[in-house]
Amino acid sequence: MKQTIIFILFTLFCTGVNAQETFTISGTVTNAKAEQIEAATIFIDGSQKSTTTNTKGEFKFSGIVPGTYQVVVNMLGYGSIKQNAVVLETSVVLNFTLEEKQIILDEVIIGDNNQRKNFLKTFTKYFMGESKNAKECKILNTDIIDFSTEKAILKANSRDFLIIENRKLGYRIKYLLRKFQYNKTADATIYDGESIFEDIKGSNEEQQTWKANRKMAYEGSLMHYLRALYKNKTQEEGFLTHVIKNVDFPLMIDPTPVYTEQLIERADSNFITFEYKKRLYTVYDKKKWHPLPHQKEAGKS
Repeated sequence: MKQTIIFILFTLFCTGVNAQETFTISGTVTNAKAEQIEAATIFIDGSQKSTTTNTKGEFKFSGIVPGTYQVVVNMLGYGSIKQNAVVLETSVVLNFTLEEKQIILDEVIIGDNNQRKNFLKTFTKYFMGESKNAKECKILNTDIIDFSTEKAILKANSRDFLIIENRKLGYRIKYLLRKFQYNKTADATIYDGESIFEDIKGSNEEQQTWKANRKMAYEGSLMHYLRALYKNKTQEEGFLTHVIKNVDFPLMIDPTPVYTEQLIERADSNFITFEYKKRLYTVYDKKKWHPLPHQKEAGKS
């Protein structure tokens, strides 16, 4: 039985697809001196959309459907920057101003290659995870990861995109690692960054295997949950949401499910907002779902 736990502590904005009308996200990239920056990388976080600025510092994404997007700019020598683009009924123009990167050195423990190998082993374990899918992933350019320590905390960041290959799902991910910290004492990990991905080329047999594996990985994921929420079908697709009654461990869960469709508001045909002041605990388990009376009646019609 597959289970996925999701904690929802914030307002969620979920997008729909309007196939009949698309828009653009465009803009310019300059530095603090108002100089146009050429060859800066622009990408939409979590997508396959990536481009670079031209000689005038301009960029453009076409074919954008209504939704909320996080647009990220990265350029060597400058700090990366991001902005949200909310596309409703018109195209969006974003202008970015990059600041030269300030290099702040943490306390670095100098040691032999074995120490770096240990740092990399710890980083891989807590950044990539230990699931079956994670074990099929490999970071191809670990040499760009910089490590430092502060007491019991291991810190890491990357000078450029980490290239991660997932042979289980057939993806190659470029991850811009902003921050990674592992606290050994608390056994707690935090990290932040943005990503773009592309399909790995493979044989027809590999493509079919990757398609099946992607379906398995999607079921019960956060993306699956958000799409089910947008369609008002969270319970029907196997997600059961409960209220967390306390703030400390062990958690006390109200056994009566919260029907999240009652908590969403539809802003228009493309957007919904979901807001709840209490902490929620969501489990993916298709076998435990039981339709409400009105859903049973609808199923008969």
